[in-house]
Amino acid sequence: MALSLVLLAACQSPTTPPQGEKHQASRFRPGSESPAPALAAFEPGDAARGKALIAEFECNRCHSGTGQPAPKLDQDCVGCHEQIATDRFRASPSKLAKWKPHILAYRDVPSLGELGNRLRPAWVRDYLLHPHDLRPSLAQSMPRLALSAEQATDIATYLTAVSGSVPTAVPGASVSREPAHMARGKELLIERGCVACHRVSGAGLTEPPRASPAPRTLGLAPDLRFVRDRSEPAAVARWLTDPTQMKQDAAMPNLHLAAEDVRDLTAFLSFGELAPPPVPQLAPRLPVLSRRVGFDEVNERVFAVTCRHCHTNPDSAGGDGGPGNTGGFGFKPRKIDFSSYQGIQSGGVDERGERVSLFAPTQEGLPRLVAALVARGREVNGQESPAVRGMPLGLPPLSAEQIQLVESWVAQGRPL
Repeated sequence: MALSLVLLAACQSPTTPPQGEKHQASRFRPGSESPAPALAAFEPGDAARGKALIAEFECNRCHSGTGQPAPKLDQDCVGCHEQIATDRFRASPSKLAKWKPHILAYRDVPSLGELGNRLRPAWVRDYLLHPHDLRPSLAQSMPRLALSAEQATDIATYLTAVSGSVPTAVPGASVSREPAHMARGKELLIERGCVACHRVSGAGLTEPPRASPAPRTLGLAPDLRFVRDRSEPAAVARWLTDPTQMKQDAAMPNLHLAAEDVRDLTAFLSFGELAPPPVPQLAPRLPVLSRRVGFDEVNERVFAVTCRHCHTNPDSAGGDGGPGNTGGFGFKPRKIDFSSYQGIQSGGVDERGERVSLFAPTQEGLPRLVAALVARGREVNGQESPAVRGMPLGLPPLSAEQIQLVESWVAQGRPL
């Protein structure tokens, strides 16, 4: 419906929108067949408080461009993973060989510098509150933090105000809603090789096959269906004209596009028709296994490869036990330790600092550990739960078979 209104407006309005007109993007959220409401109007928050929140939520553990100093190595998720992957981490060769297969995520993350040149503050706010899979070639996505709407507004205000400026019009490349320009812009996505790096889900384009895993150079390339949500058309046009004008360390090369090409690509990316994304299906819950499941098996297939990254013994980790143990990303210390059988059995601590079991039933009747694993699958389908935060945080959900293994181990009394 919203796209029909856009096309109808194109027939009744001049090619260039009136000065000051704001494009209201039609958005789709995971798990929904209907467009989400257009971005709500953005009332700037407190940038100074936003800067303080950036420090509180430790955005510098993953991102550069936060205005914060670089973290220590034991709190530097990206730096630590990069050192392990390139054999620069101080550990024995046997340990490095063991760790390497499990640190594919959180090596490539976008810089938060110069966001104001490129992104709508309202989109930044909404993305912080409801993160989703923006970059298909990256395993990880933005984790769902414990942010209030006011906090997200303050952070968005700070990030888009630090070095941002209102994008000016590109000479000779007016913003167009003409159907012919949109149609040609869609063709240019193929002709100019955009789909070699980017997906454009919903456009119906034939995209070239990609290696799996994708080369690191493609990891940060976002799905272009989200351009209309993230950026004003003027910002899109200026980015296409010369990405380094908008972001000094832009990975995208200058394609030296003609003004007409910039106009038409901007028209399609900002206003062209896109099919709604398919509604993801929740992985089926598998029955508890009848065979014996011991700790060694579930540890090797689940805990050691996923959970231990953020919940481990600080002594064995060289100082920091991760956000799920010593705290981080705005979360209080929970002292959850997946580095050993005894650590898992000891559980964690609640808001009052009292010990709680990872296997106590939730209101849904699932053990807390299993409930968190199931909740992650629901989150990526747009079904966020205020009561249970999905795990692993910011990573793809565990497979149905992995969850079955954990649930079977718990149901069998957690045998060693």
